[in-house]
Amino acid sequence: MIAFLRTALPLLLLAACAGGPEPVWLKPGTPSLRAEQDFLACAAEARRDFPERSRIATAPRITLGGGLCRSGVCVGAHNTPDVFDTDRNEPLRDRAVDACMTAKGYQKASLPPCPGGAARVLQSQPYDTRGLCVSNGRIAAAGPG
Repeated sequence: MIAFLRTALPLLLLAACAGGPEPVWLKPGTPSLRAEQDFLACAAEARRDFPERSRIATAPRITLGGGLCRSGVCVGAHNTPDVFDTDRNEPLRDRAVDACMTAKGYQKASLPPCPGGAARVLQSQPYDTRGLCVSNGRIAAAGPG
C-alpha cells in the first residue's frame, strides 16, 4: 500500500495542478480582438444588469482531534465559525453573458489549458480547434510564440 501511495500521490498532484478544460467562445473567422471585445461588452452589460450581491453566511467549524475524547477518538466543535461570502447574482450574470454571446453568434466550447511554456495566441477564431489550447483566456497553439 505504501509503495502504491509513493507512486500514485505524485501523479495525482500533477493531475490536480494540470487543470481541466477551459471554456472559450467561438465564432470561426472572427478576429480574436473582436471576440474579446464582444465578450467584455457582454460581461459589462451583465454586471450592470446583475450587480454583485454579497451574502455572508456562517457554518460551525468541526475540528477532529479536539474537544470530547473517548477511547482515543476525539471529535469536537470549535466555537469560531467558518465564514462564507457568496455572490447571489453570479449565476444570473453567467446566464446573461451566455445569452448575450449566443445572440452575437458565438458558441461555447472547452479547450485544454496550454502546457507550460510558450504558446502562440491566434489572431482570428479557428474553424477547427483540434490541437489548440487556452493561454491566459485566449485560444492559442502550443509552441513558441
